[in-house]
Amino acid sequence: MRKVTKQIAEALQRGVSKTVSNTSTFEGNVYLHGNRIAQMHADGTVYMSLAGWNTPTTRERLNGIAEVLGIKARFSQKDFEPYFNGKPIGASQWVQIN
Repeated sequence: MRKVTKQIAEALQRGVSKTVSNTSTFEGNVYLHGNRIAQMHADGTVYMSLAGWNTPTTRERLNGIAEVLGIKARFSQKDFEPYFNGKPIGASQWVQIN
């Protein structure tokens, strides 16, 4: 896991705002290059999306956030198509991960 991912995930977990490089967290949302890729609700429910960008960086951020939060979830790619926990998803689709 990249250092920036760990720092942002820990800030999200603590509920504090933080910006590191191209990634930020604010009011329970995580943004990568200005695109919201994760949101954590007050009840602890977490939603994630590739936000239309099925890139290695986006997948790494989401997978790292899930890891820090202790949630078994995995974004991956097969034949250039995005997958979540082994099932195909749309690149802009939001998934609940807990």
